[in-house]
Amino acid sequence: MIDFTLTPELITLRDRVAAFVRTEIIPHELELDAEGRLPDARVAELRAKVRAAGLWTPHLPLEYGGLGLDMPSMAVVFEQLGKCQIAPYLFNCDAPDEGNMHLLIEHGSPDQIARYARPLIAGDIRSAFAMTEPAPGAGADPSLLTTCAEPVEGTTRWRIDGHKWYSTNADGAAFVIVMARTSDDPRTGATLFLVDADTPGYTVVRQIGVMGSGGPGGHCELTFAGVEVEADHILGAVGQGFQLAQARLGPARLSHCMRWLGMAQRALEIATERATQRQAFGKQLADHEAIQWMLADSATEIHAGHLMTLHAAWLIEQGEDSRHYTSMAKLYVSEILGHVVDRAIQVCGALGYSTDLPLERYYRDARAARIADGPSEVHRMVIARNTIRGKREF
Repeated sequence: MIDFTLTPELITLRDRVAAFVRTEIIPHELELDAEGRLPDARVAELRAKVRAAGLWTPHLPLEYGGLGLDMPSMAVVFEQLGKCQIAPYLFNCDAPDEGNMHLLIEHGSPDQIARYARPLIAGDIRSAFAMTEPAPGAGADPSLLTTCAEPVEGTTRWRIDGHKWYSTNADGAAFVIVMARTSDDPRTGATLFLVDADTPGYTVVRQIGVMGSGGPGGHCELTFAGVEVEADHILGAVGQGFQLAQARLGPARLSHCMRWLGMAQRALEIATERATQRQAFGKQLADHEAIQWMLADSATEIHAGHLMTLHAAWLIEQGEDSRHYTSMAKLYVSEILGHVVDRAIQVCGALGYSTDLPLERYYRDARAARIADGPSEVHRMVIARNTIRGKREF
């Protein structure tokens, strides 16, 4: 039985994070540029405040300077961070760095942890993860992976050749974790490599222009032309690429859900405040049944998404196979996010459509949620296959 009771310590932490986001970060929202970035000086100032508050890298184990949160506790904290899009980056727990930290800590060698994970945790560098490829390469179907890596004869090096895109954060990242094909085996045919940004043959071609925010390093197109790395740059072991990618993507999808729920909750809060302040047709907007239904539908969807995310997080914490339910949570939360933000804009009317509120930026960014980390159609396919096979774990 899942216990939804929050410990007094977690309640205190949740409220501290919520207060910090509300008082220290949200007041700077209007400083965000079109890519969702704050000026470097402001980032440094706010990150220093996060450190001073003892809230830096809350997702990490205690021995790495984090707060030692389990997955359900992370959900509670990350929801508060999701209420302002720049907050996860300021707390050094935004994608893709958050997932890369976990991957390095759990599967990296001591040297890799010292060389890559420690500076990443300290906030001294940024990182990227390169798996997605332009057609005909791998998108949602990793079996189409075309980037390849081969041993360099007579050496201990590997040569990587390929083309990636939508590698978030890559522009300015100190290193990138690259998935490359190392054999034709459908299960063990991929390997993860750590590639330093100054490695000859590695090029950040461009930041791809997108509908929504780009974050600190954009969503980038990359090329690998004869990139050579030593064998000690392999993360895990040869042939573990698919396995490690899934180990990374499952929790990462949930952490996206956690942040998206925070965004949805903030949108609902903005709409509710507007509805209780705005007068129209002789009474408050909140007294009109049409507005009440919008608020009710949004509150119900957020609650359902919250429970689905907590359940999947609990399964991960129990060491259970959570993939079926992670797909459900990712599918549902990514879709209700758009519904909630859309309703909030409708309630706020012209004000919601303006840049005076964050809703128009939420609206653009929410559209990516149904594509990133597996499009909705792929997650529906996974859920349907499991259902047809008679999955009965819960």
